[in-house]
Amino acid sequence: MSTDIKTGDELALIAGSVVLSDNPSSQLKHWRKNFGVKQADLARKMDITPSVLSDYEKGRRPSPGVNFIKRYLIALYDLRKLNGHDSEAVTNPVANVHISQP
Repeated sequence: MSTDIKTGDELALIAGSVVLSDNPSSQLKHWRKNFGVKQADLARKMDITPSVLSDYEKGRRPSPGVNFIKRYLIALYDLRKLNGHDSEAVTNPVANVHISQP
């Protein structure tokens, strides 16, 4: 799974919106839906069960780690390419993120 520089920049923006969010689970789901990827397809691409993916997206599992988020986002991009949406840009890299101030 490789990415080009533009895609790498988009991945960094999206990863930041997930990691910095008060609700990373909802951010994961937001981006999957934004990319038009079905949960079952993403789970298959990540080599996990759809129920595990669902648990992460619904917050039933502890907040995902950095490696999971990276795998998730790269799989999303790969699936988007396969679906013929390679040239689409990320339309909203912040996705309504709310960050609590200390």
